[in-house]
Amino acid sequence: MKNNTIHIMLRFNIMPFLMLISFLVSALFTSCVQEDDIPPVSAYVEPPPPEPGENIIEAPVFSEVPVDFETSNPEFESFGELNGDVIITVVENPVSGGINTSGKVVEVKYLAGTEPWAGFFFDLAEKVDFSVNRTIKIKVYSPEVGQNITLKLEDIEDANVNKEIQALTTVANEWEELSFIFSPGDDAKFDKAVLFFNFLGDKDADVTHYFDDIVLVEGDDTGGGNDEAPTSAAPAPILPEAEVISIYSDAYTPITVSELPTEWSGSGFEEVQIEGNNTIRYFDLDFTGIVTDYGNPTDLSSKSFVHFDYWTSDGTEFGIKLVNTTYGDGDPLKEDLQSVGTVSQGQWVSVDIPLDDFAFDRSGVTQILFDNLAAEKITLFIDNLYFHNGQPNMPLTAAPAPTFDAANVISIYSDAYTPITVSELPTEWSGSGFEEVQIEGNNTIKYFDLDFTGIVTDYGNPTDLTTMTHVHFDYWTFDGVELGIKLVNTTYGDGDPLKEDLQSVGTVSQGQWVSVDIPLDDFAFDRSGVTQILLDNLVVDDASITVYIDNLFFYNDPTTPNTAAPAPTVDAANVISIYSDAYTPITVSELPTEWSGSGFEEVQIEGNNTIKYFDLDFTGIVTDYGNPTDLTAMTHVHFDYWTFDGVELGIKLVNTTYDPIQEDLESVGTVTQGQWVSVDIPLDDFAFDRSGVTQILFDNLVVDDASITVYIDNLYFYK
Repeated sequence: MKNNTIHIMLRFNIMPFLMLISFLVSALFTSCVQEDDIPPVSAYVEPPPPEPGENIIEAPVFSEVPVDFETSNPEFESFGELNGDVIITVVENPVSGGINTSGKVVEVKYLAGTEPWAGFFFDLAEKVDFSVNRTIKIKVYSPEVGQNITLKLEDIEDANVNKEIQALTTVANEWEELSFIFSPGDDAKFDKAVLFFNFLGDKDADVTHYFDDIVLVEGDDTGGGNDEAPTSAAPAPILPEAEVISIYSDAYTPITVSELPTEWSGSGFEEVQIEGNNTIRYFDLDFTGIVTDYGNPTDLSSKSFVHFDYWTSDGTEFGIKLVNTTYGDGDPLKEDLQSVGTVSQGQWVSVDIPLDDFAFDRSGVTQILFDNLAAEKITLFIDNLYFHNGQPNMPLTAAPAPTFDAANVISIYSDAYTPITVSELPTEWSGSGFEEVQIEGNNTIKYFDLDFTGIVTDYGNPTDLTTMTHVHFDYWTFDGVELGIKLVNTTYGDGDPLKEDLQSVGTVSQGQWVSVDIPLDDFAFDRSGVTQILLDNLVVDDASITVYIDNLFFYNDPTTPNTAAPAPTVDAANVISIYSDAYTPITVSELPTEWSGSGFEEVQIEGNNTIKYFDLDFTGIVTDYGNPTDLTAMTHVHFDYWTFDGVELGIKLVNTTYDPIQEDLESVGTVTQGQWVSVDIPLDDFAFDRSGVTQILFDNLVVDDASITVYIDNLYFYK
């Protein structure tokens, strides 16, 4: 009975048992598969937290929450290194204060030798939302005023989708906030940011910038109006009506304009009033045309410029085309288009393009077109479209931007540099009219009815110019014929020769900006305590000229010695001199020789005659072939050299009484740059017969380098 019972129970439980076995096998198999793909929870190790003060790498989002780099920063990638480097590092705020008291900022170092367009970029976590807020603000710390800071946004997948906006720094060595204004059409396009510091500026010296707190906000606090339309009218023209051919401007009576816009224009058109001023608004602009009068073409051959004012919030590239329809399609004389260059957004910009730039026949113009050169359509406001010859009594363009390193400059007046204290500009006793004007946004001095005019720096703290080599300024005049500059040291009394001196600028050029650089050695006075700077109309009894002045500063040219070579102390009785103000030279028949492989110039440094060799490969001096110089009684050759770029230099002595000639060359050893170096080489080092020397050569020992400059003085032999 029991056996039967057991048999029945086994038969009853066999299926669940098999199912259990199948389940365990399946679970084991699944576990093995999962083990290859996903580790069990117990195997996961959480990454360690960042060290204190260490940022994590994380793509940011441009929004109302500032990107402040306190705990994270994007991965920066630089470009344009060439012979230098671009180094981007998150650092402790080196100048905490003012508008930026945060702990961390981004340091941007450009090392000398980078490309002018060098910069860096980083990816964003998402497309920038410009649907509501459209102004990106960045806090910037720059070493100079007027630095071009450029922000470019791109699509990561398509770099052709981009927008570039520029801003200029207005302060030096302190934090400021710059604004970059975008438009609704930029929404949801860009997820890469590119930054350029001192864009297209010289990168010939190491320079450091800082930036922080990138934030997306509404509106524009820079005074340029909102980001969709200008709130102020275009600048009022100042040219007399008789000097222009006007197409569109409230300031002038236009010539006949039969189509504005043309039927074939590829844009929307609207005439709007801005502060009561009629203004053209082109929207969805591809291209648009204006026709004057086909039956009476306009002869522009007597005009020099086309002028117009534009305002755009979203334009990046556009140009103007002029057309002479008396020619057929394809004829090179029919038409030409010129770009306006770099487009500035959110402000009125005045454009003057020389008509000579248009390669066509401008004797019969009937069509004028504005052309959007970018792929995406834009909105463009235009006013004051006319042709002219320029203003005869004022410059149309700003003075050239200075390029000297601020560290080598003492500035009196220039937007490019921070000036020293200037207590009187002009002085009360100046004999001229004075006005400060803006030309292309650049502050400029206008002196009118000029006899003389003065500037006082600080009587209590005279300016020491002994470390400077030159005074620089830019002038523009339409009627001046003679002009000078006087420097005054008021610690001396009237009549004292050390008090002051005046130097003429030489021949005056009219109708253009002229850059003047006068060596301070030309001023025969004590320049250790200068307090007055005067500009002087040198034409007697003429106080009617007008002169514009900008970029008045003193500088130390690092490529030129600012002191004379050391005065020799060897007794003249023991010397055979070749070149030195200190001794009477022997006969020197060729200085330089015709076969010298360098440029040559004799200059004065602190009143001392000095040789300047430039583009130096080698250069020779010949004494007297008919009367060779016997150096057997001499023990050394001496000379002083100064170079800013030389790395190897040698001197060769030649005895041409032999055939073949005898000669030997000795290196000066390690070359020291930027200071006078006295060289004394024993003549015994020259392994040749020195009883009949006729040639002395200076040799740049770097192969295939003929670009260095070397100053030489006090070349003599002595015992």
